Amino acid sequence: MSTKSDGQKPRKDKSRAESSGEFFSVGPPLHAVRAGYVRRRSDDLLFDAILAGRYAHVIAPCRSGKSSLVAATAARLEAKGFNVAILDLGQIGERDAGTDAGRWYYSVAYRILRQLRIRFDLQSWWQEKSVLGNCQRLLEFYNEIVLRFVKERIVIFVDEVQCIGENSIGTELLASIRSAHNGRATEPEFARLAFVLLGECDPVSLIDEPALSPFNVTQSIPLDDFSRDNLNIFATELNLPAEQAGQVLDRIFYWTHGQPYLTQKIARAISREQLGDEIDEHVDSLVRQQFMGSAALRTEPHLSHIYREVMRNPKQSEALLNLYGRLRKGVPVDTDLGSPLQRRLMAIGLLSVNNEGDLQVRNRIYESVFTARWANENLPTRLRAPLTALAAIFLVVAIPFIYTQWLPLVYVGTLTSGTAELESAETAWRNLRSFPGHAGTADNLYRNFLQSRVSQAEDAGVVEALAGLAAELPRPGKFPDELRAAFWDRQVRAATRNEQRDQALIAALESLVLSTPQRRHRAAMLLGDDYPLLIASLPAAEAAGVIFDPGNKLLTTTQGSKVRQWSLTPQGLQPSGEWTITALEVSPLVRRVIVDRVGTVNRVSLSLNISHPRLSDLRIKIIAPSGRVVEIEAGIDRASSSEDIRIPASQLRELVGEPMSGTWSLSVRDEEIGVAGHLAGWNLTLNSQGLVEDFQRGLHIPDPSERDTDNIWIGPEGRYAVARALQSDSARIWDLAFAKPIRAVAVSQNEKIIGLDNGARHLVTATVETVNVWATTTGDRIQTMKAGAASLNSRLTSDGLHIFAQTRGDTDTRLELWSLETGEVQGRLDIAGTPALVALDARGARVAVADFDRAVRVWDFQSGEMLAQIDLPIQPSAINLDAGGNALGVIYGDSGASLWRVDRPGAPMLDERSKGRWRLAFSLSGSSVAVGRPRSGYQVYRTENSQKTGPLLGSGGSSTAGHLLSFSSDERVLLTAGPDSAARFWRVPGDVLPVAAASSDSGHAVWTAAGSAVVAATPDAGNLTIGDDGGHVHVLPAEVSAETLVAAAEEVSFVGHDAAVRLLRVSADGRFAASAAADDTVRVWDLADGRPLPFMMDMPGGAVTALEFSPDASMLAVVNATRVVLVDSASGDTVVEFSLGEAHEGVAFADNDHLYLGGNSGTLSVVARSTSGAWSLRQRWQGPFAIKWLRASPRGRHLVLVDQNNLAQQFDLEEGRIGALSVSLPENVEDVAFNPVGSRVYFRTARWVHRASSSPNGLIWLDAIFGPRPAHGGRIIASAATSAGNEIQLPVVRAGSVTVETLRFDSSATPALFGNRDELIEEWRHKLGMAMEARWGTAATAIEGSRPNVVNSP
Repeated sequence: MSTKSDGQKPRKDKSRAESSGEFFSVGPPLHAVRAGYVRRRSDDLLFDAILAGRYAHVIAPCRSGKSSLVAATAARLEAKGFNVAILDLGQIGERDAGTDAGRWYYSVAYRILRQLRIRFDLQSWWQEKSVLGNCQRLLEFYNEIVLRFVKERIVIFVDEVQCIGENSIGTELLASIRSAHNGRATEPEFARLAFVLLGECDPVSLIDEPALSPFNVTQSIPLDDFSRDNLNIFATELNLPAEQAGQVLDRIFYWTHGQPYLTQKIARAISREQLGDEIDEHVDSLVRQQFMGSAALRTEPHLSHIYREVMRNPKQSEALLNLYGRLRKGVPVDTDLGSPLQRRLMAIGLLSVNNEGDLQVRNRIYESVFTARWANENLPTRLRAPLTALAAIFLVVAIPFIYTQWLPLVYVGTLTSGTAELESAETAWRNLRSFPGHAGTADNLYRNFLQSRVSQAEDAGVVEALAGLAAELPRPGKFPDELRAAFWDRQVRAATRNEQRDQALIAALESLVLSTPQRRHRAAMLLGDDYPLLIASLPAAEAAGVIFDPGNKLLTTTQGSKVRQWSLTPQGLQPSGEWTITALEVSPLVRRVIVDRVGTVNRVSLSLNISHPRLSDLRIKIIAPSGRVVEIEAGIDRASSSEDIRIPASQLRELVGEPMSGTWSLSVRDEEIGVAGHLAGWNLTLNSQGLVEDFQRGLHIPDPSERDTDNIWIGPEGRYAVARALQSDSARIWDLAFAKPIRAVAVSQNEKIIGLDNGARHLVTATVETVNVWATTTGDRIQTMKAGAASLNSRLTSDGLHIFAQTRGDTDTRLELWSLETGEVQGRLDIAGTPALVALDARGARVAVADFDRAVRVWDFQSGEMLAQIDLPIQPSAINLDAGGNALGVIYGDSGASLWRVDRPGAPMLDERSKGRWRLAFSLSGSSVAVGRPRSGYQVYRTENSQKTGPLLGSGGSSTAGHLLSFSSDERVLLTAGPDSAARFWRVPGDVLPVAAASSDSGHAVWTAAGSAVVAATPDAGNLTIGDDGGHVHVLPAEVSAETLVAAAEEVSFVGHDAAVRLLRVSADGRFAASAAADDTVRVWDLADGRPLPFMMDMPGGAVTALEFSPDASMLAVVNATRVVLVDSASGDTVVEFSLGEAHEGVAFADNDHLYLGGNSGTLSVVARSTSGAWSLRQRWQGPFAIKWLRASPRGRHLVLVDQNNLAQQFDLEEGRIGALSVSLPENVEDVAFNPVGSRVYFRTARWVHRASSSPNGLIWLDAIFGPRPAHGGRIIASAATSAGNEIQLPVVRAGSVTVETLRFDSSATPALFGNRDELIEEWRHKLGMAMEARWGTAATAIEGSRPNVVNSP
């Protein structure tokens, strides 16, 4: 059940209007700002059409929400500055003009004038224009009056346009609207005027001449019925628990199919009823009572309206009834939108066209009321007698023929109908079987019928019902399970199409109802190597924040003041309940006395008479006229509650020397709830003058009040929170692990919360100039650090012992480390300029500073010594130090991430480069780090040596997943966001994967522990080329071993590049490889001997972004920044160079003479060589979006383009056009390839490979497989051995080394999954957070959260 009312309870504080059902709108229009208005896609379509200046029309049945749509759209338009007029033609016809055409058109103009609030003598003007026809007069009215007096954009809604057909007067109004539209070509002012036509009619019947019809130039706006999800807005208004409300709405939708009037009327009736346990029966009873009684067609407004519309025209009603009757009797009726009868029944709302294009009755209520019998009874009686006599004669003469041949045709027609009800089909099957010789035919037709319905079904419950019917066949065998499996196969296909791995996995397990090796291989493929490590998932829910407590493995979500929590236990993820976080509103008792004596205070004493059971709850202050505040410690022992409290002089010492004259104040605050107290009196003595107030009955000290609040600060450790009420100087500290408040501290609302130390013993706040430390046990401020302007931006170190502050000056920046215990500066560092980024280790001992010159310098805070300078390849967007300050994690926006050792700053231990929302998080001890992106997953590495720990975790997630990434304190669990932004808990393997790493004395590491070297395979998949960080390219067998890697490192005897290899490309014939390095140089390598050719090309102006060989490998195209260079592969000489004017990411040779380039503006350009040998650059095609990928078919006939929206299209190079069929990919495409014969195209995203068919009309999506993450730079290999297109090969990292792996689209390369189907489904539904959902439910709303210790790309 898809409802958003989880956990709701019937509200007991409803107003009378709500509890009486007035929330529901049954009849009158409902404005968009009122509760109960359901916003549909028509709202946005109509609003966008008007904003774009287009005319529009909304043709929909009565009581389907047209007037509400007008009211809602008008309000939105007026907010945008439009002037709006609403013209109801029904009112004009009834009240103003009757059948007088002149008066009718005058009334139209008058109402428009009044709606637009134009003051004008219309009557005189109308008389002056009397020589004009009504159409021309209205056109002049729009031009000379409306557009003259209204300078803003104008929209005129013309409602009830069907009245034009009823009174035969208003056709010239329609013609004037068409003329106003045409006038835009010659009169620019008409562009400010737009019309929207609404009504219940067949537009074709309103006006005979197409040239005069406005419906030919208006945009059609479909006004759909409510969807099932739309009905969820009514759930809280039914006065029912959530589960019952959802069941009621399901049943209402069953009857109404979302028709607005019927839906709201039934819902209103339900809200006024007391329902029992039999929900469906109760709803059915109400439906029958309100709509199916004998008098319903006379008394129910909506049904009687449909009846009147059908019977309105005697000449047409007979034909309408005959058509409707044939449809209800199961006689096939082809959909023909050219038929006036079909259009009329659809305009009335009785019929609609389903997704298959067939006519159907709009909903079950109409089916139950307007039956075939109803249609027959309303036919003119003159036909009944002749037909009856003729039928009798026919039956007497032809009974044998009818019985054996003709009668079965009715049942055959039902079983072959695409719209027959299941009950009707079952009856037809049984009846057809009863005819002699028809049993086999009946069984076959029934099988085909059930298979057809299963192929259309979207709900597993429907399929179960169909399978139940199939089981009633004689000798059904496996046929019922075949139906179930076919449905789930289709669901797997749909989920893989959208890369919805979880849904695909569950559907694949469901398909094991009919187990086959292929289905078990497919399920294992979807499990991958990471899902076996999945512990639990949190079902997604709406939340403003998600916080993880790694120590208690507690996940907390907040939505306003509402808090929900889950804890990870050995038994799985357990909900810890839902509760509300509150703040305290504290109102102090303030007493003031005025002293008029001049002088200064030499002696001061104070006594208080306070009656309160817990004096420690009180905060007492004396405020001098100068504003000086002295806090009084009231927790002093005394003999009785009535005895005065004498404050020691030591507490009042700060008041000595204060001016006496002015107002002296006493403030008493109660900061804990539960007990009350009174102030009976106080005596303040200044020198010899006593200021005394006694209160006979005592003054009440206000008790704090709890208030729900969304002003919540939660610490990065996820354990403690601080809640503050508006306009209150109280900060209430909560322990989230125990869901209870610890203490309230009196802190000015103007002070910013900086943090809580470990154990929440101290609260740190900041003002504009100072950082204050408060003891949470006593509420006292125990430390004030004058950090100056850096105070508000200061932060608490992870160990909770220090404050880090940075003060930025004009030329330099000062970094300071303050001790919370002493309030003194423990470390100070002055650096030149303004840092771009700053990161601290857990203790504040080391600080990393990133400048705007791509350098990161790591300093020792105590000594001021620079420990390392790390030169990054590009400017970072985020940096982070591990707990000990030994490792630096770097994020490069959406381009990649790297890991560096501070003691080895020369080269990164890990360097990942690809597009995505990169994130990085260190474990608490700093021994491990998780690096990755949602689309490909997160890899855990050992920080010391970058060795991998286990497989990628969470791979296959959506690129829109949340920001969760955190280790538990014991470092055995990793928390990530799931595909739908739900939280996921993964077991971190303890074993480090074996690594075939190699290095030599020369320092060239062929293969690092992180496995992030650039890899490219030869087209026959026989060899691999590996680019190392030393600038060399190594050619190795595809099945490379650790020994081979070591030997390759030791055998380096040539000079490659002077910097790390960033890009590799192999020629189509496998003879050459091209490499681009971080120093912007390019080399070509002979793969026969593995040595570079004797030239090196410098490519100044920016990093090389693309390398591409021509088909014969004679030329190499090099693209960097905004230029392309064609180079002779053998000599390195420049053939031609062009400036492109913008960045180009798509590069592909169609043949040796044509290089195609895709630009960021959507331009497809070609660098072409003429017959004379001259090269030219020209534009070939212009698309709307940036082109990210280009790939040419093997024969050079087609070019596949992928744009920034991941839309793949096929461009015909001979005809210069885009194919009609395209493929929309769900995630960013990272590689494109053709199979050798050009019949299949492969699109690789982060972890999926999609296969499409290349046809003359474009691309057709076929299927997709989930696969391993390729090695860095690895491309799809579609060799001659895989020319059939059923498999590909991919360079991947396995067991710490690199190899070429075969992926088959039938998943047969994956070991089969074994286990009991039901047990597997239960296990994985639970692990994926689907345990409480229906067997095939919709995805829940995503949780978006963040962890403060996570480094994220912007």
